[in-house]
Amino acid sequence: MYLQSLVFTAEIILPVFLLAILGVVLRKRNMIDDHFVGVGSRLVFNLTLPVLVFLAISKIRFDSGTHLGLMGFVAASILIGWLFCIGWSYFFRVDNSDRSAFVQAAFRGNLGIVGIATVVYAFGEEGTRAGALVLAVGVPMYNLLSVVTLAQGQGVNWGGQMMLIAKNPLIIAIVAALPFSFFQWHLPTPIQNAATSLGQMTLPLALIGVGGSLDFQALRRANWVAVQISLLKLLILPGASVIAAWWLGFRGVDLGVIALMLASPTAAASFVMARAMGANHVLTANTIAVTTLASMVTMGGFFYVLSVMSLV
Repeated sequence: MYLQSLVFTAEIILPVFLLAILGVVLRKRNMIDDHFVGVGSRLVFNLTLPVLVFLAISKIRFDSGTHLGLMGFVAASILIGWLFCIGWSYFFRVDNSDRSAFVQAAFRGNLGIVGIATVVYAFGEEGTRAGALVLAVGVPMYNLLSVVTLAQGQGVNWGGQMMLIAKNPLIIAIVAALPFSFFQWHLPTPIQNAATSLGQMTLPLALIGVGGSLDFQALRRANWVAVQISLLKLLILPGASVIAAWWLGFRGVDLGVIALMLASPTAAASFVMARAMGANHVLTANTIAVTTLASMVTMGGFFYVLSVMSLV
């Protein structure tokens, strides 16, 4: 049982890790550069990931209401986690200049790349559908709560921010997929095949980009504040969420998706938003590097424990 669970966990985590390492190697050999990583990231964000999410959600049947519990739990976990990180930052007296970056980096996970990749490798098409629902909840919540966190009394155009969220390609893909789900519509076969090919590009392109963008110098600059963020993001918050999900009766794919996606590392988008809104983007960059590398161990650890206990 233990060896079987270990092999199963390795089969899920290693593809993610190996593709990220490939990105590191390609960057070292000058086969990819910042331009490639930037273009690839935009392609994933604006096209291939939305297509993957559209295809996943279009196949979901909401008539039984079985997915509402998962979506509600994820929404509650994100909100409670955000509040907990705010409380932590005050209790442990995080410097005022670091607090907004601290909170954002601690609660905002990389659902759209590392999170979705692991559930796809773990559970296949069923995991992709459940992961897409987590994205449907998590993406707008992460964006909205990050703006609230980073605003710090600044004058924020909330109408403009809500418009940006509404224009998010993932949100558009989710909304566009709902009629296909409710009315059981199907795309014409040529379009379906082309869309499937585009969706399949998402994980390798995104993970190679993650590896190519890793800043190993940031690891040496990481301080105790970055370590606190990493503990919150990788262990404390996902651990509490998994225990709560188990206690509430989640099992199988839903529990595995909750564990893997909420234990994902700090989102790369945190750096862009922190820099744009005047927060400590250096601390954010350090945290992204630390959590991305460490998550390969912690995410695997969560999944291994659940597998040994026959909960997934």
